Amino acid sequence: MSAADFFQQDFDYIIIGGGTTGLALASILATDASIRVGVIEAGLRKDDEMILVPGMVGKAVGNPEYDWNLVTKPQPFAQNRKISIPRGKVLGGTSALNYMAYCRGSELEHNDWEKLGIKGWNWDTINNAIRSAEAWSPPTRHAKAHHADDVAKNHGRYGYVKTSAYSYYYDLVLPLFETMNKMGVVTNQSEASGNNIGIWTYTASIDPQTNTRCYSTNAYYDRVSNRPNIIVLTGAQAFKVIFRQTSSGDLQATAVEYHEGGQTYKVPVRREVIISTGALQTPQILELSGIGNPDLLRRLNIPVIIDLPGVGENLQDHPKVSMGAELKGSHETVDDLNSESFAQQKLEQYRLSRTGILTSTLSTVVFVPSSSFIPPDKMRSILSTLDEALQSPQIQNSPWKKWYEVQRAWLENNGIAQLEVVFEPSYTHVGCTNEKAKHYRIMVFLQHAWSRGHVHATSSSVLDSPEIDLAMLDCLGNIDMMMLLEAVKYAFKIMETGALGDLTAEIIEPKPSWSDERLMDYIRSDIASGFHPIGTASMLPRSANGVVDNELKVYGTTNLRVADASVFPIHVGTHPQATLYGLAHKAAEIIQNSEKFEL
Repeated sequence: MSAADFFQQDFDYIIIGGGTTGLALASILATDASIRVGVIEAGLRKDDEMILVPGMVGKAVGNPEYDWNLVTKPQPFAQNRKISIPRGKVLGGTSALNYMAYCRGSELEHNDWEKLGIKGWNWDTINNAIRSAEAWSPPTRHAKAHHADDVAKNHGRYGYVKTSAYSYYYDLVLPLFETMNKMGVVTNQSEASGNNIGIWTYTASIDPQTNTRCYSTNAYYDRVSNRPNIIVLTGAQAFKVIFRQTSSGDLQATAVEYHEGGQTYKVPVRREVIISTGALQTPQILELSGIGNPDLLRRLNIPVIIDLPGVGENLQDHPKVSMGAELKGSHETVDDLNSESFAQQKLEQYRLSRTGILTSTLSTVVFVPSSSFIPPDKMRSILSTLDEALQSPQIQNSPWKKWYEVQRAWLENNGIAQLEVVFEPSYTHVGCTNEKAKHYRIMVFLQHAWSRGHVHATSSSVLDSPEIDLAMLDCLGNIDMMMLLEAVKYAFKIMETGALGDLTAEIIEPKPSWSDERLMDYIRSDIASGFHPIGTASMLPRSANGVVDNELKVYGTTNLRVADASVFPIHVGTHPQATLYGLAHKAAEIIQNSEKFEL
């Protein structure tokens, strides 16, 4: 349908953003034939091999036809570098570009959301929603030999997103398990249980019959796309929600404005508008609609309609540092795909039999609490520095005070992951003299970083990218740097221990012999986004700088909701995709229940 036809339709619900959560939510709502749903998505549908073939992950990143190519402002604590954060600019959003991990946070983390003043979002609720989304298939025998999760009771079987373990594994996977076990890290046979501590093989959003990516578009939308009551407009960018005052004083959303081909259109809505453009873009739409910090809005000459200073604040991510090593012997690695002939041969194999290296992305991850990677004396020092910083009046009087208290308690909880370690058989470095050498890298990701940034509109036009500031390494008592320094030293131990240590010819960069100062310089030069931004329209009490309530409704409105990662008030120690699909199901339930209540 054309943009000009779309605005003449009658819609009960309009969803802004046809991404991971938004398209799933729209599709669930459209299963009720009595309601009409419209979706406005800036990207186009792209069902090509760069999306569907698991082993081509990363190929679409940086390509403006697939990726928003968002970057932060220069980060002063990270050598003033601008840090890129890929986001999917296609129908299906970032579920079309990600590493396909379908895994959960921990029961402990989700239950603690209630300590922040949120009701109705505990582990049982979120896990049930994630299971509603999931259509799990048991792993193959080969995958089970690589420790794939085979505990059926922890998975959903009848949902939308096809999941299973990958069928291909690099020959370095089992040596890594052996090394981690030797270092005291247990093999976790089912992270879907609500306990994700240990080393594990992740369940992926993959169709095991075809070994192709299962994402929001083919999992949800394709089930309802032929129904007359859902219309998806692609290639159009929504930029503003229009309101009218109600007798209660709250505002009611009545229409959405969007651009397409240089034209501006306004489409009316009968019941609700749901914004689902992700943690980096949802704040911009709220601000362009007049909802946010009044000082900022006035600077941009935007009339203030709701004073909500939390909009765009509380930006959190999983900061990552990468390290590389050279292997002994011959191994099949991701880098082999840099050879055109090898890549072509493997693509032909994949097209013919759906087997081989291209059927997988990564497979093995390690999640550990602070006590696993921070020595006791260092931990005492970190906690002492942190506790002193937490006593400052700035923190004690902060609307985020409860957030700090929860995050502080998690540091000493052995059931909560503070670090993710990811192993990837891929690394290139300048000065490699051995053409046949094979490499790997280890990436460490802080799961509960203390740096909190922001994202805000920079003008009254949606076509100007928002200002994104991750505030990388800029936090209380320099805690993130202290923890990353210990994480890098922990990664050195992994590279030097047991079976993986035996296969490691040389640690390339950084070096274990480097001083703490030099290692910290390396961290500043290398630190990057873990691509998991959250928090910028937090579900929190309004007094705690919340933007939406327990029912995802924007404060001060009767019918505007947000359903994407921006509502997560505090980070989860996992890859967020499964939780975002769960959010779509929970949001659909909230909307359907409020509908019944009103009837």
